[in-house]
Amino acid sequence: MDTIPAAQAVETLIHEYYKLVFHTIYGLTNNWEESQDLTQDTFHQALKGIDAARASSGGHFHAKAWLLRIALNTVRMQRRRRALFSFIPFSSMHEKRQQQEGNERNASGDEMVQAQAARVQPGGYGAVGNEDPAEFVAEQDAVQRTMALLPEPLRICLLFSIVGGLSTAEIADMLDLKEAAVRQRLVRARKQFQQLYSQQSGEELADAAPPLSTNSQVQQSDGQDRKQRNAHKDTHRRLSLANQAPSIGSGYA
Repeated sequence: MDTIPAAQAVETLIHEYYKLVFHTIYGLTNNWEESQDLTQDTFHQALKGIDAARASSGGHFHAKAWLLRIALNTVRMQRRRRALFSFIPFSSMHEKRQQQEGNERNASGDEMVQAQAARVQPGGYGAVGNEDPAEFVAEQDAVQRTMALLPEPLRICLLFSIVGGLSTAEIADMLDLKEAAVRQRLVRARKQFQQLYSQQSGEELADAAPPLSTNSQVQQSDGQDRKQRNAHKDTHRRLSLANQAPSIGSGYA
């Protein structure tokens, strides 16, 4: 990865991480078509910056974390552009857009990104083989609605942790936070996700613990620990289910 040409390196990243980047962006935007566009924008930016990123990494290039950082910045940039639209005359905006399109026609990498991405796009959000389609669609829809209700700082940490599989240290580095702050956000995100999911789906919380003995402090402590572990596992299962990749490819590794 550190020595192959930029175009070939990005082609490899598309096949390995396209679905991961797409589902992370979808978790932030809750818009399928916009997520497809922003995912391609992410890999366009990756093509432009991969040589500099590899050179500055000192031989320790972490492609997944690097791509997710670009994806987050791409989403944020899109929001800033949208916020500016109301202040820019349409004629000026259209003129500028035409100029940008003319400058980008000569970028040979764009065609490569689009062609490669088209072959690995998610065929259906959360598509699986043996699940009851009606039941599965209802659950993944509840998961997506729940994610949209989380405050964005919590949602980003949860997506990077569970969907992206990043460590607390990696998330802290990406968001310029201390690890303790990331851990605190993850705890709050999982707790709020559990509560909001039960409201969205009409299900009881999967981590509800049985009545505890009133004469044992040890049992109470063990029950609380078990409840926290179950909450983490159930959140991971819900999000993993809703963000499963289609059958092509091997997932998000």
